[in-house]
Amino acid sequence: QTNFKNTAKDVLITSQLRTALLFNKLTKSSNYTIDTINGKIYIFGIAMDEEEKKIVINEANKIFDVKDVIPTIYLVSELSRNKN
Repeated sequence: QTNFKNTAKDVLITSQLRTALLFNKLTKSSNYTIDTINGKIYIFGIAMDEEEKKIVINEANKIFDVKDVIPTIYLVSELSRNKN
């Protein structure tokens, strides 16, 4: 059930994660789309390496009032056309 209070919390959660990624020099924040619905953060994006992927997920888990983090994060190496 979504109401104004939950929507406001979701906007705050999304803003906090965007800010954390923006100021973290180890992440490229523009590579991620973030959506929060009823306290669940959905992260879609492309990480340069496994370390960046872990950092993004950890930053999301640190935020107060987050119920769950659902990442769909691909690694650049997984998207290569020259896969053998």
